[in-house]
Amino acid sequence: MNDIVLECRDLGKVYRQGDLDVSVMSGVDFQLARGEQVAIVGESGTGKSTLLHLLAGLDLPTAGTVTLDGIDISSLNDTERGRVRNTTLGFVYQFHHLLPEFTALENVALPLLVRRISSDEAKNQAMTILDRVGLHARVSHKPGELSGGERQRVAIARALVIKPVCLLADEPTGNVDRRNADTIQELMVELDRDLKVSLLVATHDPHLASSMDRILRIEDGNLVRA
Repeated sequence: MNDIVLECRDLGKVYRQGDLDVSVMSGVDFQLARGEQVAIVGESGTGKSTLLHLLAGLDLPTAGTVTLDGIDISSLNDTERGRVRNTTLGFVYQFHHLLPEFTALENVALPLLVRRISSDEAKNQAMTILDRVGLHARVSHKPGELSGGERQRVAIARALVIKPVCLLADEPTGNVDRRNADTIQELMVELDRDLKVSLLVATHDPHLASSMDRILRIEDGNLVRA
């Protein structure tokens, strides 16, 4: 079994703005080991979200490669990348991105239904992970009926229900108060360790960053040890 679950080599991203090419990162090399928890910190606008999106296959690099669980996802088409993400990678956004017309249970079950798992089994697995994040009594509630912290816990459950090899989280505590931020941090760290899921989190929160195995900083479009 490969000990590296997520890797990029010589990763670069250039955006076209009018007549100008704007480079947001260049020559980034990174490895995430199986079971490791890593924080990426840096000022707003330095490219933390861009890097996570590239590593997740949500955006394509201008240069370099991204390998997820042994698969070079940067060489795949949109459909193939989506299929790999649905089986190996969870992603948590700063804003939960839950479907407002669906209940918490339906939102969490959706990635499994996309995988063509039966409705009953998908809901059973969704119920199990919702129970793990402390929302057993809220499974029939829609996002508009949940607090901000509860919505983010549903988003974490949705990301973990597929049993990914790694979880990427983009400012997961950035849109909630300190009490909920602490709860979300504890849940992610505990669940990822229990489920043996690698964790890569981009954050401004020093408390969250300090709980990781190592901290990296984005400076001038590259990663350095913080």
